[in-house]
Amino acid sequence: MNPKRNFFPDINEVPMLEPVTEANEKLTLFCSIDGLAVEHKVRYGQYDMKIKHFHPEYEIFYILDGQRDFFFDNRVYHASKGDLILIDSNLIHMTKSTGADDIGHNRIILYITPDKLKDMESRYPSLGLTRFFRLNYGVYHLNEDQQDRFMNFYYKFKKEYQDKKINYKLSMELSVLELLIYMTRDLKKSTNTESFTKDNKNYQHAYEIADYLSVHYRDDIDLDFLARNFFLSKYYLCRTFHEITGYNIREYINIYRIRAAKQLLEETDDSIDEIAGKVGYHSATHFEKIFKSYMNISPLKYRKQRNIYVSMIPVVDHLN
Repeated sequence: MNPKRNFFPDINEVPMLEPVTEANEKLTLFCSIDGLAVEHKVRYGQYDMKIKHFHPEYEIFYILDGQRDFFFDNRVYHASKGDLILIDSNLIHMTKSTGADDIGHNRIILYITPDKLKDMESRYPSLGLTRFFRLNYGVYHLNEDQQDRFMNFYYKFKKEYQDKKINYKLSMELSVLELLIYMTRDLKKSTNTESFTKDNKNYQHAYEIADYLSVHYRDDIDLDFLARNFFLSKYYLCRTFHEITGYNIREYINIYRIRAAKQLLEETDDSIDEIAGKVGYHSATHFEKIFKSYMNISPLKYRKQRNIYVSMIPVVDHLN
């Protein structure tokens, strides 16, 4: 697994480094202040997200050009130029190319830490921001006015960061707050983002399997069991599930287990052995290895730091 860095380091840490870029991409902007970060990146050619993940940050993803397929809630959603995607905190998600003819995409992402969103919500409770993200994550087809509004936010955020005039951080935060106000007022979720998949048997099979795994991830599940219960060959099942969702079967089970384990580490005093068993692992050693591969930290260290905000967003090979 590639290394991970915090987007929002502790104030006592060294200044944050720019995200690492690959040969087929261009980082146009990255700036971060007090629980807010904006990343503008252009990808050239096909790109499938290599790290399947969830993270505590709320995410607002805007596509300036190109198209992407998003996978969350066990379904594929198509997004293209002018679309905005809201991603809730700790939502399991990934994104990938739309096909062999994908020539690339240009996108901007705004990240908001949970602490920052709670801070905004405490000052402006009528916005109901936490509830808004929880109930309204998904793909939105923006009209021209809404697209202009998002770009105006981006240009203002960027200029304030670059100029660094007096109270520039306050101005950047206010620009985010203004964007959130408009979003809570007039965003309307598309009703046809999934329609292109409904009559496709491959998608139906992948969705049925994903639905099952997201509920029964604690159980002992192997390919023989799934093939027998869904009346599919193991080869077809593996190929189709990965092709549609971007995950293999074991990855999908593990990511649900690790998210559940993370919650238990945060909210209970159960031992590591007990948590391993509750989420489906027979070996605490194996659980610790898988947990660290996803979270970049051991379960015990994560528990000790549970009152300290730790970003889990991987900068290298990040969601795109």
